[in-house]
Amino acid sequence: MYRFLLSLGFLVACLPMMAQQSQEEKRSNSQLVFSDFQDAKINQTFNRSIRAKVNIMYRNGALCFVDETDGKVKQAFAKNIISVDFDSVRYMKVDTVAMGRVVAQQGYNTLLCLTTIDMARYKELTTGGTDLPFFEIDMAGLGMSQFMDLSGAEQQANKGYPLKDEFFFNLKGKIIPAKEKFVKRNVRSDMKTAFKNLMADRWWSWKDEKSLAKLLMYFPE
Repeated sequence: MYRFLLSLGFLVACLPMMAQQSQEEKRSNSQLVFSDFQDAKINQTFNRSIRAKVNIMYRNGALCFVDETDGKVKQAFAKNIISVDFDSVRYMKVDTVAMGRVVAQQGYNTLLCLTTIDMARYKELTTGGTDLPFFEIDMAGLGMSQFMDLSGAEQQANKGYPLKDEFFFNLKGKIIPAKEKFVKRNVRSDMKTAFKNLMADRWWSWKDEKSLAKLLMYFPE
């Protein structure tokens, strides 16, 4: 019985590690989030919006579109873009290029997940190479890049592109990484003790979106 309980305790202790490994093994056979370009509402500054068929690139999380003049996929100029509404999900800008998926929201604060190709893991799978089977051309520094698949097929041989998730909080327009040293600076003064207790919870994780979503109640609204 003792050995059984010891084994059970070891298994329970390993569950968070197993969950982490599962996250690290996320893969995609495509370089784009959606299988087809989706009709979406692009929300811009000054309460402007447009509709266009767009997608999200896994390499850098950028919004992209098909240029009707030449049929090439290009990276969108995102300076004035705030968010993009697809049918079932919203993406918000994490930095000057990347768009993160909204996974939780409370008031004006949101938790964003930026999913990109894990280049370190990709290097391991492709005998040390870091170049993906497409190229980009900077269009005079305007944020417009050509994107072209040179392989003629998606990455099936290595069972897809390895993906990684990074989390960010958008606190009333201020983007902060979902890391303790950044988050604790923004916790409400009346929630400092509760935040400290949460950090001591062995089941809570900085890599789990459900855990991170709990932090939204700790920020000023």
